[in-house]
Amino acid sequence: MNKQLYIYDCLAAKLRASDGVFMTIGAGEKNTFRVAMNAENGGSFAQRDSVCRFFPHGKVSSYSINGIQLKSDVVIRPETTYLFVLECGCFICWYGNDAARPDFSQLNPDIWYLYNPTQEEWYGPYSLPDLPLVASELPDDVLASFQGLEHCAFYLRDIVNVALFAGSNDTKASVPEPAADGDLGALRCPCCWEFFSASELVCIAAHPDLVGDPILGEDAMLRFKPEQTNAAGLPLDSKGVPCSEYACPHCHCKLPPFFTCTRQHIISLVGVPAAGKSYYLTSMVHELETMFPRDFGMPFRDADPEMNEPLNEMRMRLFSARTPQEAYIAKTQMQGRLYHKVWRQGVFANMPRPFIYNLNKGAETHSLVLYDNAGEDFQPGRDSVLTPGSHHLSVASGILFLFDPTANPGFRQLLQESTDPQLRNALYRPGRQAMLLAESEMRLRTRLNLPPSEKLDIPMAVIIGKSDTWIHLLGPEPLLPATRNGMFMPEHIDVNSTRLRQFIFNIAPHICTNAEAISSNVRYFAASALGESPVEFHDEASGSMLIGPASGQVHPVRVTEPLLWALHQVAPSLIPSSQH
Repeated sequence: MNKQLYIYDCLAAKLRASDGVFMTIGAGEKNTFRVAMNAENGGSFAQRDSVCRFFPHGKVSSYSINGIQLKSDVVIRPETTYLFVLECGCFICWYGNDAARPDFSQLNPDIWYLYNPTQEEWYGPYSLPDLPLVASELPDDVLASFQGLEHCAFYLRDIVNVALFAGSNDTKASVPEPAADGDLGALRCPCCWEFFSASELVCIAAHPDLVGDPILGEDAMLRFKPEQTNAAGLPLDSKGVPCSEYACPHCHCKLPPFFTCTRQHIISLVGVPAAGKSYYLTSMVHELETMFPRDFGMPFRDADPEMNEPLNEMRMRLFSARTPQEAYIAKTQMQGRLYHKVWRQGVFANMPRPFIYNLNKGAETHSLVLYDNAGEDFQPGRDSVLTPGSHHLSVASGILFLFDPTANPGFRQLLQESTDPQLRNALYRPGRQAMLLAESEMRLRTRLNLPPSEKLDIPMAVIIGKSDTWIHLLGPEPLLPATRNGMFMPEHIDVNSTRLRQFIFNIAPHICTNAEAISSNVRYFAASALGESPVEFHDEASGSMLIGPASGQVHPVRVTEPLLWALHQVAPSLIPSSQH
């Protein structure tokens, strides 16, 4: 089961959770936690290969963890509570499986107590700003704890500076109010992938006269920081009109409604050109909309139908067409409508549009962010400031790699008798799929500063696509079902994965070795976006022969299983499973 890092900010009384991404501490605005200190960035927590570490940055002379002063990095061991102090920041850190995490809701850092171990005496209660007033009169080994924090305590000497800062008049100005839901951690824009807090959100003006934005241009509605609200709590633009839409403070792209109230999971779909990513993504979303309510009693809905319109249009084409021409989905183009220009790092970059869907479990809402990248985004030489389309890999909660067996020499040799038109395509390039995985690994290691000896621990699903063409090679025994009686079955996924890995390793071992060099948490899946072989048809517009789905015969097979597994890894409490 995937482990998560939880950090409780004792000064803000807020809990943040990490899904495998960096969590940073420092004075700069872009840090996950802002504390009063001289360094713009004082250090970062990183999860790598199922191990969590804290790395102090250059200007930090020392920090304390469980009362021990340290200068170098330290391992945050699973299922252990750590009390962490860095300059004017005071935190509780815990790393482990979500089901075993402590109940942080019982903590109340407004009420503190002191314990003198020499005299075996308790003092208090105090407020945090009161502690420096009594510290000078007490021995150096006095402990400080607060209501709800049982069986552990800070050393009073370590938190005197924190307490002084908490009592200063500059506290609110120096430490902005964190995200609306403290359990969600820092917010990340699904368009530019930059972090921000809920207090940094900008509003989109509603009055028709307020046209023209300094970033998006003269045709876009103005983005502004709200200063006034109406009786319903909606911000008012400068013309007094209530505004209900919000945007990212960095790129000014519109955000989905209730963005700050959801826990976001970015799932990256990777594959070479013509691997079938668009068909796979379209079929998967179509099936998820039915499967979640049917199997788990959970709605799966558009977070914003306007943002998702291109993908929804592809769904309509694929599942309501009467001819192969109507169902045909053109190859994703880097300049097409599945991409848009986004202001990022000082320039307008060509970025894939996010498709966002919400999952609701009681009062808890999760958002699933998906992208339909052109395969060229992952080719060597395509990674630049102007074309950073694959950068979501480095911020993803999970990676889905779609392997195209019809473009692999080993599979083509075994399928010589097949009539599938994809196998007659002579334009395939041997080795390009392994090259894509190697390129993805290089980009991830570069952006995350990950040494060659370490791996990511995020879930990575290797999907052997177009299974209708090759599944007979696996033998007569069917794969085990991923769900049963409204429960997800992780043990079935593991059994299927072991069988499929051995199968693909015998044909294309380099795919396994490259995928397993990226992540320590890899599973293998079989899926078919269409359910059977496509057909060739003559395209009158171009005068060429194209390959598209047979009309009325789209029956996706097992396309939801990789995503279900990835979600179960990053948010195990979301989906009912046989292991809970």
